[in-house]
Amino acid sequence: MRSKGSWFPLSAGRRLALGCGVLLLAALCGLPFVFAHRINLPDATPVFLDVRSNPFEFNRFDTGQSKFGRLEWRGGLILSAYHSAFGGFSGLSLSEDGSRFLAVSDRGVWMNGNLNHKKGKLSNVSDVRIGALLEKGGVPISGVWTNDAEAIVALEPGGSEQGDKLNGRYLIGYEGYKKRIEEVAFEDGRLSAPRRLWDMPEQLKRVHDNKGVEGIAILRGGKYSGAMVTFAEQKLDTHGDHTGALVVGGTSHPLFLKRIDAYDVSGLESLPDGSLLVLERRFIRKSLKLGVRLRLIQASTIKPGARLDGAVLLDADGRYTIDNFEGMAVSRNKAGEMLITLMSDDNFNFFQSTMLVQFALVPEEPLAN
Repeated sequence: MRSKGSWFPLSAGRRLALGCGVLLLAALCGLPFVFAHRINLPDATPVFLDVRSNPFEFNRFDTGQSKFGRLEWRGGLILSAYHSAFGGFSGLSLSEDGSRFLAVSDRGVWMNGNLNHKKGKLSNVSDVRIGALLEKGGVPISGVWTNDAEAIVALEPGGSEQGDKLNGRYLIGYEGYKKRIEEVAFEDGRLSAPRRLWDMPEQLKRVHDNKGVEGIAILRGGKYSGAMVTFAEQKLDTHGDHTGALVVGGTSHPLFLKRIDAYDVSGLESLPDGSLLVLERRFIRKSLKLGVRLRLIQASTIKPGARLDGAVLLDADGRYTIDNFEGMAVSRNKAGEMLITLMSDDNFNFFQSTMLVQFALVPEEPLAN
């Protein structure tokens, strides 16, 4: 286990072998797959954190592969730090230029810092700070059933013209016992206490504690520009599809997503044209297989009551370096490329990792005449 002052490194092969053994034992015993150590939460005042960045390639067996359909590899990092609260990051937001990141964890923590690149690929993170998510009154949220933050999204793209590029208003979605969507503000290195409580969409109020709101997106274009889209991790309708909501002008409308191969929703993000990226995850206990998928939903198909489906941009299994990806953000680099960044939730398991991966979304080639 990774705990303050007692973290020990393992090679990738030994960690994988040990992790698989633990998972197999847990599966045989019917135990959950979370072996979390005691977490000492940071104070309301953020502190600097020394985070190490170890690069890796996406394809385990062909490290030279850089193209994956419409996605081009822009680097990956495994992050680690000597702090018991480092981990569990489930929500991610980036500044418009992708140089700054803001993440929230399912243990009541936020983290921000710089994303650095070298020769067009992720190289490391720097100037990292970590702090506690706050309740009204400015005190850290207490209790594992109330501090389970699963999503964060900027209300207005572009951030602040002055000060930190992350400055602005955000929505944070919480699942667990006290499900809620809160509006907060990031101001020059600090995340505020809740400024406003948003109404939980009617369709998502009665959801199993650990299967609630998992992704929130603000549509950046299209007919419903400015509307909020949210989906539960796993609330299935009578057709076996995912249940979500489209919130337009304060009014919530039902929305559905076709469920394929028992994948669950783990993240949402909007592209500038109003199309929707859906990050999905599947874990099969019997075979210990993890799968990650990314779908692109066209803006024209998003409307009240719609049953959404879209093109698969990424379908990754054990051949690739993947983990429990839950955070997702979109940015544009200096070359004008649209970048998709994913972040993994390590569940505070020593055999999992906090990963950051980045892809460029290549424009779709026009059909030949």
